[in-house]
Amino acid sequence: YPYRYFQFTFTINYLLSLKLITLASKDLIYYKLITYNYNITILNCFLSF
Repeated sequence: YPYRYFQFTFTINYLLSLKLITLASKDLIYYKLITYNYNITILNCFLSF
């Protein structure tokens, strides 16, 4: 009984952590893209002057 329960909770925790990791990495990629575009825009503004 306890072993089965442990395995079940472990699987749930594993899946939850995977989901959190994917969400975090998506946010990170999104944030990096935004900052990259922002920097490019600033650079273009400076170059145009």
